[in-house]
Amino acid sequence: MSDTVLKRVVRRETHSPRTVATVVVLIVVALAAVYAGTEVVLHLLSAAPLLVTPGAAFAWLEDLPGAEVAAPVVAVGVVAAIAGIVLVWLALSPGRRPKHRLGMSSPAVIVDNGVIASSVAERVRRELDLSAGAVVVGVGHRQVDVTVKPEPGQLVEKAQVRTVAETELSSYDLSPRVKVRARVLRPTEGEDAR
Repeated sequence: MSDTVLKRVVRRETHSPRTVATVVVLIVVALAAVYAGTEVVLHLLSAAPLLVTPGAAFAWLEDLPGAEVAAPVVAVGVVAAIAGIVLVWLALSPGRRPKHRLGMSSPAVIVDNGVIASSVAERVRRELDLSAGAVVVGVGHRQVDVTVKPEPGQLVEKAQVRTVAETELSSYDLSPRVKVRARVLRPTEGEDAR
């Protein structure tokens, strides 16, 4: 497989298509066109309109700028503005899936962020001799967040956690690269008393 084809396959696996948003927009546009067409046909057949005749709708739209602003008009405008902002955001944002590519070798290996998180959590837990469930890892597109909650009396430093996590992640050679953010939660006084 050529390098260009491999890059394209990796991009398709790590970035989400906008299929759902596209289908929703097309359905809304199709429904509006079907409704408008139905109203025009009913008007041409001199039948009663479903909601409003095309002439009355155009007259209402023509009078709208000079009319007194009503709550329904403002509400429709706000909904239309929010829908427009969402559609622009969907069009411009990258739409990444929660996956990373491992290594840069010829066969592409794509791994889910959940798999990366659990392997990093297990490595940190074993290296620092922590109990099960004491390490929580979240993997984002550019950052890995490692949170450690040691048992009372157990000393764990942020630098240790970051070093172990970075060592594990460097062996994966993730693309795109990620930074490690480590946090150590100190036990509360109530837990010390137990």
